[in-house]
Amino acid sequence: MKLTIVGTGYVGLVSGVSFAELGNDVVCVDKDERKIEQLKKGISPIYEEGLEPLLEKNIHNGKIHFNTDLGESASDSDIIMIAVGTPQADDGSADLSFVWAVAEELGDVLPSDKRTVVVNKSTVPIGTAEEVESIIREKNSRVDVAVCSVPEFLREGSAVKDTFKPDRIIIGTNVSWAKERLIQLHAPLADAEQIITTSPHSAEMIKYASNAFLATKISFVNEIANICEAYGANIDEVVQGVGADRRISPHFLNAGLGYGGSCFPKDVQALIALAKDKDYEANLLRSTTTINATQRLKPVEILRQRFPEGLGDVKVAVLGLAFKPGTDDMRYAPSIDIIHELVKAGADVHAHDPIVLDDAAPLLPRAVSLHENIEQALADADAMVLVTEWDAYKQYPAADVSSAMTGKIVVDGRNALDANMFKEQGFDYYGIGRR
Repeated sequence: MKLTIVGTGYVGLVSGVSFAELGNDVVCVDKDERKIEQLKKGISPIYEEGLEPLLEKNIHNGKIHFNTDLGESASDSDIIMIAVGTPQADDGSADLSFVWAVAEELGDVLPSDKRTVVVNKSTVPIGTAEEVESIIREKNSRVDVAVCSVPEFLREGSAVKDTFKPDRIIIGTNVSWAKERLIQLHAPLADAEQIITTSPHSAEMIKYASNAFLATKISFVNEIANICEAYGANIDEVVQGVGADRRISPHFLNAGLGYGGSCFPKDVQALIALAKDKDYEANLLRSTTTINATQRLKPVEILRQRFPEGLGDVKVAVLGLAFKPGTDDMRYAPSIDIIHELVKAGADVHAHDPIVLDDAAPLLPRAVSLHENIEQALADADAMVLVTEWDAYKQYPAADVSSAMTGKIVVDGRNALDANMFKEQGFDYYGIGRR
């Protein structure tokens, strides 16, 4: 098939490269000329494992192209996917200005002599597919178009893998010919029972509900971890027992510093806003966000308890800046709040991340020192805080940490380190719910 994908962020670029790998002819469109020029050279603007080799391969094979002109490819496409950003507005709702702009442009360029499927890949409120179709038809009443919702469920850091091995594919449309075309497109990726067809409204809600449930599960286990600390229980043992229940499962029951990134924070807030528009207070989701905001500052709380006279001139090594391993995404990363709070308290902060450094600098206080290797960040530190559980940190010998540091305090914000190994080196080890 011939595909046009509008937007070259995580969703658009990964989707475009993946569908090209499956043999489709793909054009990715973006207004950012600098980004498009990079992509034409095979340079990915984002770090995502396995993405750049596939990008280079399909450019070489002529299966994927990049440009800034939507009209150039849209008129010849079987399917057009909208994968632009839907950032959080000031009131917590989703800002759909980029989606509306694409809809307006499609109304100008879509042909009237062929059927075209337009897909919302972006995470959007219920009713957006209808509104996009309405905008297109207002521009061109003769256009033969079906606007559908096919939400993505990609995890940053494993987005390519998730594309080729999805848990499920949701196709939201009430138009039979559009459904058939989308099933045909996705058939190489999933078995028939994994492809679930719904109405557009239900598909849009499935995306929000999925992210909200996972976010709530994370906040739930963090609240249990905090209670474990108060009573001397061990969260690892508790999760093992609770997760063995098949109705619950152990997935996303990892105590730590909460969730971050571009999806969970804004999607939970958007669902709260959607509920409020219908005069419903989503109290569970509000509690989820409150717990998450508090949880990310646990390391600061622990260090304040350990240094009761204050953190002034205490040298703290912060390991990990990206919101999770496998990505260079700094959006809503716990490291930002932690470092700002430490600097505010007078701490001398030295940070390291194996992937993201330059892009992190504008988001952090000017007083923080960023280092290109772990040893520099750890040198003469009084305390170490693990924020992002990169393999490089999990595999770094406790003895080497001990040799580099002056102090003997380790705060494991992700419960990713071997506590016994650090205790053997004489460290005071603090995990989350591992008291």
